Amino acid sequence: MLLVSLLREIKETFGRFLALLLIIGLGVGFFAGLKVTDPAMRTSMHEYLKEQAFFDYRLISSLGFEEEDIDYLKNHIEARDIEPSISFDILADYNEMSHAIKAISIPDKINKIVVVEGRLPKEDDECLADSYLFDSTSIGSNVTISSSNETEDSDHFKYKEYKIVGLVKSPLFIQYERGATALGSGVLDGFMYINEGGFDSEVYTDCYVKLDSDLELYSDEYKDLIDEKENMVQTALDAAANNRYDRIIADATAELNDAKKELEDNKEEKGGELADAKKELDDAKTKLNDAKKQISDYEAKESDLKKALDEMLENINQMDQLKVVGSEYYDEVQYQTLVATYQQYSANLYTLQSGLETARKEYNKGLKEYEDGKAEYEDGLEEFNSKIADAEKEIADAENEIADIEAASTYLLGRDSNVGYICFESDSTIVGAIANVFPIFFFLVAALVCMTTMNRMVEDQRTQIGVLKALGYSSTSIMGKFVLYSGSASLIGATLGFIAGTIAFPKAIWFAYQMMYNTSEISYYFSPAMLIISFIVAFICSVGVTILSCRYEMHEMAASLMRPKAPKAGKRIFLEYITFFWSRLKFLKKVSLRNIFRYKGRLFMMVLGIGGCTALLVAGFGIYDSIADIAVNQFTNISKYDMDITLKDGEDSQVPLLEEMGYTTEDYLLYYHTSVDMKAGKYTKNVYLNVYDNDAKLDEFYDMHDEKGTHITFADLKDGETIVNQGLSDRYGIKVGDTITISSEDMEKTKLKVVAINENFIYNYIYLTKSGYENTIGPLPEKKNVYLNAKDGEDPHEIGAKLMNESDISVVSATVDMLDRVDSMMESLNIIVYLVIGCAMALSAVVVYNLTNINIAERVREIATVKVLGFYKEETRSYVFRENIILSVMGAAVGLILGKLLHAFIMSEIVVDLITFDVRVTLPSYVLAFVLTVVFTFIIDLLMGKKLEEISMTESLKAVE
Repeated sequence: MLLVSLLREIKETFGRFLALLLIIGLGVGFFAGLKVTDPAMRTSMHEYLKEQAFFDYRLISSLGFEEEDIDYLKNHIEARDIEPSISFDILADYNEMSHAIKAISIPDKINKIVVVEGRLPKEDDECLADSYLFDSTSIGSNVTISSSNETEDSDHFKYKEYKIVGLVKSPLFIQYERGATALGSGVLDGFMYINEGGFDSEVYTDCYVKLDSDLELYSDEYKDLIDEKENMVQTALDAAANNRYDRIIADATAELNDAKKELEDNKEEKGGELADAKKELDDAKTKLNDAKKQISDYEAKESDLKKALDEMLENINQMDQLKVVGSEYYDEVQYQTLVATYQQYSANLYTLQSGLETARKEYNKGLKEYEDGKAEYEDGLEEFNSKIADAEKEIADAENEIADIEAASTYLLGRDSNVGYICFESDSTIVGAIANVFPIFFFLVAALVCMTTMNRMVEDQRTQIGVLKALGYSSTSIMGKFVLYSGSASLIGATLGFIAGTIAFPKAIWFAYQMMYNTSEISYYFSPAMLIISFIVAFICSVGVTILSCRYEMHEMAASLMRPKAPKAGKRIFLEYITFFWSRLKFLKKVSLRNIFRYKGRLFMMVLGIGGCTALLVAGFGIYDSIADIAVNQFTNISKYDMDITLKDGEDSQVPLLEEMGYTTEDYLLYYHTSVDMKAGKYTKNVYLNVYDNDAKLDEFYDMHDEKGTHITFADLKDGETIVNQGLSDRYGIKVGDTITISSEDMEKTKLKVVAINENFIYNYIYLTKSGYENTIGPLPEKKNVYLNAKDGEDPHEIGAKLMNESDISVVSATVDMLDRVDSMMESLNIIVYLVIGCAMALSAVVVYNLTNINIAERVREIATVKVLGFYKEETRSYVFRENIILSVMGAAVGLILGKLLHAFIMSEIVVDLITFDVRVTLPSYVLAFVLTVVFTFIIDLLMGKKLEEISMTESLKAVE
């Protein structure tokens, strides 16, 4: 009989049953859906990264790695896999456009790629292209290494063109951001994978390590494992890099020694040849000198002979004259002897002159040969000396180059160096934080409405309960009917809500996140614990409140129950004492106000129920207000610089490189930046410390103000005083006047007094003046960080790319990139806000419907009596629904206050280390939440108007009065 009665009750009050079912379904769906979204996202990402063997460590050495180094790492690092990689940034032309591309060698074991379309490359001049940048029409086209590349960049590639044979996604690029580069605009547009043979490189640029573990992403266990293995990996990396350095030095030294030996050999060989040539020249010189002496002797003899012949000829002429005269002094014998002697001397002169001519010719020939030989010798000597000098200079240069070879710089990077990995943690953390708070309040509203519904149902069934008790049914059996009523609605609602929520919420949120993340589809995440908790909470909200509602009635006697409750005694309400107000009201409005304040229970339930829904709406809109403009506020209103630059070597007051580029100290600000451990009370937190010069023109680059917008004058900061940002103040309870302690490995513990709290949304900072640092901590290290404002018309990306090409620059971070990154992350959270607001609106509609339905049901006789009294249809509607509108307005007003408190509590629970939210609810959000609540009430009233028309006037005859 009770079962039949239960089924009849469900049929007759199906609207109430359905409302109860929907409220429980919405509560469970919202609760379970949001709660499983965070683990579902993380589990799906974990499975994707696990399947692709995402790296645990990325090893980089400034000298690169050879096979010998990779073997060393494999022998000294305990890991599942260790795999080298080659990667270079390059400007590539495609479809008449130039893109900055990161080219990577195709991996085999770690960071495995997923071919979305096409096939793997078979030839070295084939490639796989980024599926985010390219589409299916790109397959078969060529990517050309741009001619605008520097030679040293293009020389890394063996081919000028690479044919696209497939599209790919990579675990290294799970987010839409591709990273920074020194090329083009300073931002990578995409990536491509090619075979190792497609590169022209003698070394590997990276080495990835995958530990023999697949611990849960972002878990403490994983972080502990990374910390535990870091020293081992760092030691092996340093040793491998040092070995590589030693080999480079040894090879260079051996090559240098070979060059030195070759030089000495050449010196000995060529020097010997030149010495022999010199000896030959000296011998020739001696012979020439001898020949010259002989010629001189011959010339002297010639002169003597000529002189003697001249004398003889003169004597002969004299004797000829004597002969003609016939002088007694003429002697024929003497004459003949003199002629004979003359002839003999003439013959001797002729012979001497012939010999002298021959000697002169031979001398001249020898002299020419000597001079030619000498010239050749001198040329050879000059060439020899020049070549020796050049060789010695080359050797000296080589020695200097060897001396200048720096020891390898090593970089051990973890997953936290991957932008996508870090951003995903922040995104999923926010989802989890919202899920920890919002659904609880959601359930409280649902429980309140369920209690109102079941209380009304029990009161409606008083007579029937009394009859059943009189017939001998036990209180447990009678209560069982109501428990089954609410329990069945709860069971069906919880089942449908759990299934729909755990499927729809993760998929909807993941759909929004796929605008940023390019991984796999989200997997269905089933949590037995969440199922049990959801059903327990659902049954508490329905069955529990049903039992509480029935307990009082079960203790009454059957006769008492069969008699309807006496109506409450009428009495004056508070408003009646306000004469000037009350006297101006019309009769029906007075009746409505008396009804509202006469039934305090109904008033309380209606106001709290509707107020709870409004509070949910305010909180939802408030979350949107708090996250929507963070990036713009930070990087437009607070951080006014265009670029944050890190120098390799510190400077004191000016940056020569920037000065050479035409910038002055009006355009940039040099400051000291480091990280320290801050202790505030019982909390210890690693934060950034920025130290600016006392007279720094900080306002040109950073607007320091508190949360009220009051400007903070940094120059007024005294020694021993500091400024902290709002996020640290909120999380760790730091107030103006408090003392904090900072320390680091290179810094002793130093106490500082907090004199101001500035508004800053991204990262956590504390600030000191230069004199404050030096007088409280010690000498200020060299400043390596620079704020830079680009000049009008300059593109920060292009300036950043130009700076990254400079050897003096370590890192360039463009403000616009950070703005886009944070803004995109915040935009992806909008889907969560929309879901929260949507569910709050749905709950609000159901609650208003249910409460309105209850209000009409408990006043059927009153409404029938009003009809009998001749009220028109519109008058009847106004008489009933006027109370709903007033209660709705009152509930919405209370909801605005509750919403503010709920929003503040929710935002206090959403803790993201890198971000401080701008906790606020704007006036339009309050107005919208209020208006939506009232509009829902109007709509429900319109829909429920038909139910008023269906009430028969004969119901008034059933009234007890």
